[in-house]
Amino acid sequence: MSDFLLNKYQDLLVDGSIDSELYNTYRVKKGLRNDNGTGVLVGLTKVSEVSGYTVENDIKMPKKGNLYYRGIDISDITKKSGDDFGYENTCFLLLFGHYPDKKESETFKNLIRDNYDLPKDFLENIILKNPSKSLMNHISRSILSLYSCDDDPDNISGYELIKKGISLIGKMPSIIAYSLQAKTHYIDGDSLTIHFPRHDYSFAENLLYMSRNNGKFTELEAKTLDRCLMVHADHGGGNNSAFVGTVVTSTHTDIYSMISASMASLKGPRHGGANMAVQDMMAEIINDVSLDATDDEIKDIIKKILNKEYYDKSGLIYGLGHAIYTLSDPRCIILKEEARKLSKEKNNEKKFEFYARFEKLALEMLEARSGKKSCANVDFYSGLIYEMLGIPRDLFIPIFAAARVVGWIAHDVEYLLYSDKIIRPATRYVGDTVDED
Repeated sequence: MSDFLLNKYQDLLVDGSIDSELYNTYRVKKGLRNDNGTGVLVGLTKVSEVSGYTVENDIKMPKKGNLYYRGIDISDITKKSGDDFGYENTCFLLLFGHYPDKKESETFKNLIRDNYDLPKDFLENIILKNPSKSLMNHISRSILSLYSCDDDPDNISGYELIKKGISLIGKMPSIIAYSLQAKTHYIDGDSLTIHFPRHDYSFAENLLYMSRNNGKFTELEAKTLDRCLMVHADHGGGNNSAFVGTVVTSTHTDIYSMISASMASLKGPRHGGANMAVQDMMAEIINDVSLDATDDEIKDIIKKILNKEYYDKSGLIYGLGHAIYTLSDPRCIILKEEARKLSKEKNNEKKFEFYARFEKLALEMLEARSGKKSCANVDFYSGLIYEMLGIPRDLFIPIFAAARVVGWIAHDVEYLLYSDKIIRPATRYVGDTVDED
C-alpha cells in the first residue's frame, strides 16, 4: 500500500507539475499579493485598519505603522483603559463601532461574565473525555460542539451572530483552560486541576486563574495579559484567519463552523505560531552566547543567521519584518513596554535587555544588507511576555485565538450585512485535455 502510494505521488510530482512561468503568463496573484507586495483588494471594512506603508507610483513607501480599531489608534485604546482591564471594552468597540461609556462598559462586562459558564456536562463529556495533543484542535472541536447546545444554531442574522459571538467570547477562558488541563492530565500524566470561572474576574484574570493549578497571579501579570489580548483582538480583514472566516461565512454556514475554520488557519506556524519560533531561536542564541554577550558577539550570531549558517539555516530572523508594517509595528511598541515592566517584577531585566539589544543590532544589520528599513513585529516580544508569565507553550496560540475571536465575529457580521456574496475566485486549467474519441 505505502509503496503504491509513494510511486503514485512521485509520478504526480513529474506529471502534475505546473511551470512557474505560467503564473506570470496568466497574471496569477500568488498568495493574493500584487507584484509590489501589497495585498489584492478583496473587500471593504470599517472594523479596523492596518497601515504600514503608502503607495506612490505603484511602489511601496515605508511609514510609521498604525493599527486602528473603528478609527481609534491602538495606542490610544490602551491609554483609555488606564489602570483598568481594557480587553472587554476593546471587544465592545470592535463589535459596536464606538468606545463604550461607563454605563455601556459595565453592562457589556456583565454580559461577558454572564456567559463564562459552559453548558451542563460540557466539561465532562466534551472536553475531559476527548483530550488532544493539539490544544488548537481540541478547542476547535469544543467550539463546534457548542453548535449542539444552541437552540437556533443556524440563525445568522446580525443580531443573532453578535449574541452568539458574545456567548462564545465569554466561554473562551474555560474552553482554553480546560483543554490544557485535559492534555496535562490524560496525555502528560500530571494532576488534573479544575477551577470554575469567577464572575468577579475579568477575561484576562480568568485566563490566568483557570489555567494555573494554584489559581494565583499578580495584578501586573493580569494587566500585562490584558494588553496582549487588546493588541491581538483584530488585525484587519485581510489577515489569513479573518479572510478564511469571511470565505466560510459567505456560504451562510453557522458561526461555530466559521470560528473553527479561522482557528484552523491561526494554528499554522506561518500565522499564529510565530512567537514560538522567536522563542526557540532566542533560546538557542542565549544558550550559545549567554545574556552577557557583547554587541560584537551578538552581531556575529546575526551574521551567521543571515548567511544561513546558524539555527535552522533558513536565513530568517524570526520576529523581525512584517508583510504590512515597514518602519514600526505599533503592537510591538506596546508589548515591548509591557515586557519591560513585567521583567522588573520577575527579576528578568537582563533577558529583556538582551532582546532589546538583539532587536536593535539585527535591524541595523538587515538595513545595511538590504538597504531597506524593517521593524520588529508583535511576535518578537509577545512570546517573551508569555514566558515571563509562566504560560506553557501549549497556550501561546490558544491565547492569541481567544483574543482574536471578537475580530473574526466583527468581520463576519460586517460581511453578511454589507457584502453577502459567496466568495468564488477563479483558477485557470493548464493541464492536458484527453480526447477519448
